[in-house]
Amino acid sequence: MSFAYVLEQFWLCLVIALVSSCISITVTQQEMFRPLREWVVKKNAMAGYLFSCFYCFSHWVVFAGVALYRPVLVHSEFWLVDLTVTAFFTIGLTAMFSGIILKVMRNAIAKAIEEKHMKDQLGL
Repeated sequence: MSFAYVLEQFWLCLVIALVSSCISITVTQQEMFRPLREWVVKKNAMAGYLFSCFYCFSHWVVFAGVALYRPVLVHSEFWLVDLTVTAFFTIGLTAMFSGIILKVMRNAIAKAIEEKHMKDQLGL
């Protein structure tokens, strides 16, 4: 197994992780998807929980990405085990990306609230 191959597989996992993080946060946290989340909750409470938890939702997005692109980071005699290890490695990356994205969002919101509060105090 060449270094170029491993690097390509790792790159695929990084891309899947970043995309999965963005999709998961968008679907589970953004207002535009609130009607979908509410509809799913009415249909099935467990599925509704899935659509409100970015970490839970990200697992399914990663599984879909890994099934579609089939990156394999480790090689054993068992293809399904290799794919599972790769999927959970990618889920770990997704969780790290989500943490970074959510922290940036939280800081941006806190800054906007602080600026609004200052403007309100100054009467602007």
